Amino acid sequence: MLGFRITIQGVAWERYNRAMPTAARRRAGVATLLGLLAGALLLMAAPGNPGALRLAGISLLWWYAALAAPLAAVLVVAAVERGAGAKGAVPAGSAALGVAAWASPVILAVVAASVFSGAAEAPAAVLAITVAPLIALLVPATHETVRENPVAPVATGLSIGLVLWANLSLLGDVARALGYPRWAATLVAAALALMAVRLRADFVAGGKGLTLLCAGVLGFVVPVAVVALTVAVSPWSAWRDVASRPALTFGERHSWVTEGRTLTAPVALEFTEAHRVTALAPATFRVFELDRLREWQLRAGDALSLRPGDRLVLDAGARLKFEAGKRVPGAAASGAAWADPPERGTVSTAARALGAVFSLVGGALALFRSRRAVAGEGLPTGAGLLFVLVLIAACLGIYSAYAAPGLSIGVPALAAVFGLPAAVVPGAPGRTLALVGAAGLLMLFLATATALRDILDATLDRSSRSKSPFVSFGPPAVRAVLADPTTVILVVAAAAAVLWPGDASRLLFAGLGLTASIIVAPGLAGADRWARLAGSLAGMIALAGVATYGSRLPGWAGVVWTYPALAAAPLAWTASRVWNVAAASRR
Repeated sequence: MLGFRITIQGVAWERYNRAMPTAARRRAGVATLLGLLAGALLLMAAPGNPGALRLAGISLLWWYAALAAPLAAVLVVAAVERGAGAKGAVPAGSAALGVAAWASPVILAVVAASVFSGAAEAPAAVLAITVAPLIALLVPATHETVRENPVAPVATGLSIGLVLWANLSLLGDVARALGYPRWAATLVAAALALMAVRLRADFVAGGKGLTLLCAGVLGFVVPVAVVALTVAVSPWSAWRDVASRPALTFGERHSWVTEGRTLTAPVALEFTEAHRVTALAPATFRVFELDRLREWQLRAGDALSLRPGDRLVLDAGARLKFEAGKRVPGAAASGAAWADPPERGTVSTAARALGAVFSLVGGALALFRSRRAVAGEGLPTGAGLLFVLVLIAACLGIYSAYAAPGLSIGVPALAAVFGLPAAVVPGAPGRTLALVGAAGLLMLFLATATALRDILDATLDRSSRSKSPFVSFGPPAVRAVLADPTTVILVVAAAAAVLWPGDASRLLFAGLGLTASIIVAPGLAGADRWARLAGSLAGMIALAGVATYGSRLPGWAGVVWTYPALAAAPLAWTASRVWNVAAASRR
């Protein structure tokens, strides 16, 4: 019934399209996509929580946010572009760049991790990740020169640097979780990224960009498919099973229970029931009770009994195992709380969802505003591929919650889900699948770096490579890389920044929120270039304040630390409006 209704609406939309000019058709498409996003936000905040109603065992909100609305968005884009009239064959490389610039490893990791953890704002964020670039690519491309607003190109460069940093940080975390040095993985990824952006012209002209992207997609999809075949459960059945569990517990065959695992990062575990952990290597176990701290130096084979309310703190490198059938520390209280968190209708969740949506949409609008290689004719192809990628990432999160809810213990949140193949498929095949997934992430990162370089060129209005004083030194391969100092600086700086610990998702939203606040928000306030410049400066000051003092904010204001655009964008918009009003009063 739902599919029939979408088909009828698609036919009606296509007939309506043929009678509209291209500009009006694109505006209608943008309005429709924004309406789809608003539908998810309204369904989350509606009184009575109608989004929790189950349809075939799955909540209505997730049906809407993960399937119906994204599919409708793809159909809208296809109808808009078809109604505009094809100008020639669909350029495969153009569609590849459109997807690669957005579907970076960290974006897909955010989808999988938010589904895995049952984050209250996850449905809105997942839908926004699919719809945001489609909105940006339907909006007519604009180019704000340095003369009009010198802050905008700087903001774009900083945003691209933060996105690169987030992706390199994720790749390093995944490598460390698989037992490889974090710094080595980051160095290899950065070096390959420099070579990839150097060859970007060949990728676009010869269709190799699509080949690179498809290699990454294949590496990302194959482990998820093998996991699905191993557990022999469909994604929707796995979702229903997790949602019906009274508690998320350690399974009998999970590696945390059988052979145990080694922590790759320090952890603090909160226990809500009696539990017995066993040390598999000498380590210090610190337990915070209600009124005191106790320390134990445990040897291999020693066990420690914990009571409800205890908080266990362990350093990286500790090796231990848990009891089967016990609740996973840090997981949702129950399957129902995972599927439909009780705090979903609160003001705090609404603020987080709004922050995620605005950062994603605003960041996409800013990054694609001066696009060059992403052509409209390839947009439906890119939209369909993006929809599939996001859906598979959501399946990865579902299977992680179903088969291995303890994956996130001692592993950074975004990297945890990529350890699922090794946790589900026993022995060497599981480890090999995990390596295939990591290689797929690397290929996706190289495609993303190539596409971001093209966006940077368009932003800086560079028709040819910048001349560097070092281009005459060294072998040809080195000279080719050094011929583009801007890209070298961004990639090297991002690789060096990985040495400092950072949350990859926070880096991503900081980068997208930066351009959303400094470029998009002032642009929405008025057309005067001086007003936009005033708003951009106000947004930059606000972002600098959040970066400096955000970690010291009280708990109720912590959402600003995660989504800085919530504070910076309103200030930037207000500053632009005030400038416009003051300028009008002087005339």
